[in-house]
Amino acid sequence: MKRYTTVCKPDQCSKTLEQKIKNELDTFMTYDEEYPELVISVGGDGTVLYSVHKYIHQLDKVSFIGIHSGTLGFLTDYQKDEYMELVADIRHDEFKTYNRCLLEVKTHNQTYMALNEVRLENNRRSQVLGVYINGDFFETFRGNGLCVSTASGSTAYNKSLGGAVINSGAGLMQLSEIAGIHHNAYRSLGSPLILDWTHIIHLESENFDGAILGIDTKVVDLSGAGSVDISLAKQRARFIQYKRVAYIERLKRAYLSE
Repeated sequence: MKRYTTVCKPDQCSKTLEQKIKNELDTFMTYDEEYPELVISVGGDGTVLYSVHKYIHQLDKVSFIGIHSGTLGFLTDYQKDEYMELVADIRHDEFKTYNRCLLEVKTHNQTYMALNEVRLENNRRSQVLGVYINGDFFETFRGNGLCVSTASGSTAYNKSLGGAVINSGAGLMQLSEIAGIHHNAYRSLGSPLILDWTHIIHLESENFDGAILGIDTKVVDLSGAGSVDISLAKQRARFIQYKRVAYIERLKRAYLSE
């Protein structure tokens, strides 16, 4: 790869790290923000998400890699004191690629993509949702909302909801409840539901007033009656790996290491 760009978290530590990386890479690569081959995320997992969305229309042409400017990041391979190792690995140019699944989200005649999750939430009142799987009625949900996550996003908001952690390479999506209401009058599944690429989740309501649709870091306001369709996208985000960071090691350093 000859062309690269950086996407940086807007804090001084990240900006300083970004400049150090650029100073080194400019000696043998060309900085090209418009048509890069390699996108280097400098920051945290949120910056990785922003990077993917910034180049969402060029996914067939770009690859992503991340370096964390704080303590650690689940989606990043390098820590801030390893930036020279990152530069050396890019120069050496031997890597493996792996694809992360994306969600395709359709609502209000618009189509969006998500790397981590889609959240339909309402913090003003209980949201009533008709839930359909592949066109078949599944349940009526009442509560704060529902979250659909990819395997990559299973360790993010989904995990805080009590959802399962899924290996990031799995082509699966997970439907988890956000503060569901469960008693004799109203009842839904109450457990995370894991589905594969053959399934489409259809959510509909006669009243979305006060509800929002969170698509990774993007927020879309919903109002009135409507529906949302969520499925695994045909497109995927291509990440490159110069050094092997085992999935179990990522879990340990993110949640178990002291």
